[in-house]
Amino acid sequence: MAISPMDIHLKEFGTVGSGGYDKEEVDAFLDVIADDLEKLITRNKQLEEAMAGMERKVAQFDETQKTLETALMNAQKSAGNILQEARSQAAAIIKRAQERSDRILEDLEREKARILSSFSAIREQIMQQIAPMRELLLKSQSLLIEYEEYATKADLAAAAESPEVSKEAAEETKPVVEAKPDEEPKAEAVKPAAVEEAPEAPAEAGGEPAAEVPGEEKGKYVWE
Repeated sequence: MAISPMDIHLKEFGTVGSGGYDKEEVDAFLDVIADDLEKLITRNKQLEEAMAGMERKVAQFDETQKTLETALMNAQKSAGNILQEARSQAAAIIKRAQERSDRILEDLEREKARILSSFSAIREQIMQQIAPMRELLLKSQSLLIEYEEYATKADLAAAAESPEVSKEAAEETKPVVEAKPDEEPKAEAVKPAAVEEAPEAPAEAGGEPAAEVPGEEKGKYVWE
């Protein structure tokens, strides 16, 4: 049985002879105490080993906690670095895109200016080529007006001379037909005679011959 401190304090041994303790009782009690002490020592050792194991586990837990905390801090730091790096890369990409856009706009402006300049030069060349044609057109219109005026005057002159010429021609071309008693006189076919050609229009400035009067044919005929 287990001996408590109170059992040891209250233990009484029987006396023998001149008042000494009974040796057997003392030895038996000491044996019991030795067994209990050995058990206590063994138990204490086991507890110490368990405590050491718990301490090792606590130390491992603390180490694991420190490792996790360090990993978390590193992860947060890494995440911050990654975020900062991502922001830096995004800013760099945006900057490069803006610079490229500016260069493209500048190139487009230069191309626009070049095209406008080329257009102006081509337009100037076209205007230079059109100017002589326009001048020639105006000159042709002026000549046409003069020609029409001349033709009108020629028509008026021809119309003024026509009655006298026709009258004389009619006098000369009267047919002589011998009448038969029972037949009416028949007029012979009248042959047209050529009249003088209308005078040609005077040559224009520059040596160009005058165009023929439209509507008038050379060699008009009147009745003889």
